[in-house]
Amino acid sequence: MSQAVDYKCPQCGGSLVYDATRGAMVCGNCGSSFDPAQFQAAGWERAAAAQPAAPPAPPPAPEGWPPAEAGPDPLAGMVEYTCSSCGATVMTDPTSAAGSCPYCRSPIVVAAQVSGQLAPDLVIPFRFTRDQAVEALNKLYRGKRLLPKVFASQNFVDEVKGVYVPFWLYDFDARVSEQYTATNTSTRHAGSKRYTTTYTYSAVREGLANFRAIPVDGSANMPDVIMESIEPYEVSEAVAFGPSYLAGFLAERYDVDSKQAYPRARERLEQTGGTVFKSTVTGYQTVRAAASQVTPTREEVRYGLLPVWMLTTIWRGERFTFAMNGQTGRIVGDLPLDKGAYWRWMGGLAGISAVIGGGVALLVAIL
Repeated sequence: MSQAVDYKCPQCGGSLVYDATRGAMVCGNCGSSFDPAQFQAAGWERAAAAQPAAPPAPPPAPEGWPPAEAGPDPLAGMVEYTCSSCGATVMTDPTSAAGSCPYCRSPIVVAAQVSGQLAPDLVIPFRFTRDQAVEALNKLYRGKRLLPKVFASQNFVDEVKGVYVPFWLYDFDARVSEQYTATNTSTRHAGSKRYTTTYTYSAVREGLANFRAIPVDGSANMPDVIMESIEPYEVSEAVAFGPSYLAGFLAERYDVDSKQAYPRARERLEQTGGTVFKSTVTGYQTVRAAASQVTPTREEVRYGLLPVWMLTTIWRGERFTFAMNGQTGRIVGDLPLDKGAYWRWMGGLAGISAVIGGGVALLVAIL
């Protein structure tokens, strides 16, 4: 039987949430703070039984009517728990690991989603707060020439969610073999003529390399492109997982397992391995990768929860979604385009190109 855990302040009984600025569990009622690891070890959480929801019995069919055909159960796979603060019965989807009671807003951690074989190995706690995420979004608008001028003032933040996203972190030891094409160019003059000679070389590098914590998103709900755009994470700052870090945030359990995520991990390994020895090819004017082979000799995977702020704004009926790394503050997202400003900008570039082209032609004529 799964458990819904509500962390309560041992001083006053108020709900505790993890405070990113203080790195502690903080009571919103009396202001007391507690170290997450010590708090969990003390066993001060309050748990309420949670079990798969039983569908309500259908009403009897009117007399003379044929019996209703059984359709798909809309509650199949949902989890039901009782809020330990207000007693309300709450339904949640099968991958939700943390959230809040929709009635009293008490933070809830669904322990069954982060325990046993589903327990993460590590967690990177949030370092940036909700207010800092909104401030970072406002800074993102500044200096964007192609952004509609009224967007920053007329759009409004519709939703801000702090989410612990499940990631698989792959460690590889690998043998890497790389081949590069390098060139050097020399020029000499003979009378009014100029001769240019290009020397082409093949450079080969082989060796062993270690790759640590290559991340692959384990949630089908999160677009991989966005999750990879807010990297990197400093995994060295991760701590041993404890469910108390989730209090006050949303969290998801993985629904893409490590075997399903493995091909993307290998793809990222090969992309990185293809340039790992490039800095050792020196003494050339240009160096270009020609071939690469990366063969893992050891593999290991860990399961972690990494912090992400998801922000949604609305402007002229359209939704714009942004994601911010909750550890480093790196933020990405789509912005609307001012088409008029875009074409004026393109026209300016064309004018600049014409001036530069004329300057080059004049320079060549002088030479």
